[in-house]
Amino acid sequence: MSFIRTRSVQLAAACVMSVLTACGGGGGGSGPPPNEASAPPAAGTVGDGRLGELLEWARASQNLPAVGVVVIQRGAIAEIGVTGRRSSRGGPPVTVDDQWHMGSITKSMTSTLAALLVEDGLIDWNTTPLDVWPELANRIHADYRGITLRQFLSHTSGMQRDDDWSDAGNGGSTSVVEKRRAWAAHLLERAPAVPAGQFSYSNVGYVVAGAMLETRAGAAWETLLNTRVFVPLGMNHSGFGAPGTQGLEDQPLGHWSTVLGFDPIKPDDLDADIWESTGPAGNVHVTLGDFARYLQAHLDGARGIAGLLSTQSFATLHTDVARGYALGWVSNDTLSPLQAGGFFHNGSNGRWFAVTWFAPSREAGILLVTNCAGERPYAALTALDIALRERIQASP
Repeated sequence: MSFIRTRSVQLAAACVMSVLTACGGGGGGSGPPPNEASAPPAAGTVGDGRLGELLEWARASQNLPAVGVVVIQRGAIAEIGVTGRRSSRGGPPVTVDDQWHMGSITKSMTSTLAALLVEDGLIDWNTTPLDVWPELANRIHADYRGITLRQFLSHTSGMQRDDDWSDAGNGGSTSVVEKRRAWAAHLLERAPAVPAGQFSYSNVGYVVAGAMLETRAGAAWETLLNTRVFVPLGMNHSGFGAPGTQGLEDQPLGHWSTVLGFDPIKPDDLDADIWESTGPAGNVHVTLGDFARYLQAHLDGARGIAGLLSTQSFATLHTDVARGYALGWVSNDTLSPLQAGGFFHNGSNGRWFAVTWFAPSREAGILLVTNCAGERPYAALTALDIALRERIQASP
């Protein structure tokens, strides 16, 4: 995602790299090109009361259903706001307590869970699938025999990006843990897409990692993430899958991007989210306030403050394995125009789009969300992010 013209190519590549592609059918392409937006309002400074004006400018510039943002600074929520409606067809307006789908930002949470289990001694960063499932010795592809948990979480395992074996991913009447376990075994039988050690973004690599964590901890990834991450951080309104209640518009609806606009998807529709078994790669939903707690934990950890994890574990999560990618986070030497290094990720299941980053030296971080996906929300959140960074830069 570009923040100043001279860095647009590099940062856009990182942004596209980290988007979780939709696994469902039914549409949801990139839609038409972005509208030509008017000049944004003056960025101002954090806390000047003009956040709502900026949010509405970004939403209206691309006719999005809704947009939200939370900014943390110096250990607290500095700004939080939303604008728009839960559905493109009208209905209730969004609120600051609504839930938003995170897509591939979930990957940082799966990596955080892995660090917790490493601290518990249940698994190690160098644990291999054969260490977890020795019964796969006669099935696993030779090139995966020495691949480690760290490599699955850093996209250096060689595994392909996605997979279409729906019987393992979504079929049958078995539990989600059994589905992930069967899917992992299937994936490990197939030849790698690239040599081990080479960065190649892989959603299904996170399915294997999630299944490894489940087997060693003896519980579902969802249960583990809730009890080990959400509850300790006070993330009491976070969960999994498309948010909302069947038959109600009590949460924002995800939207497919079409040539005519944005089509809402009810949370109980089959196409409302990716497969449940793909969860470790990207199906968490959060409120803005909940995510602020999670982001603050990582911001503190990067500044040497222990909390959910030890400072050593946070350092492991934030250290590059591949150039520019750590464990669930894209790293960047310069988050312009802040002139500060930091960590970034975005996420989309093809129905929602979210962007997050944090800059330790500035003691600041941000989450931007919208309940649609495609080129227009990408353009809107890019422009909004630039304006918000300028506000942070201009703030005392």
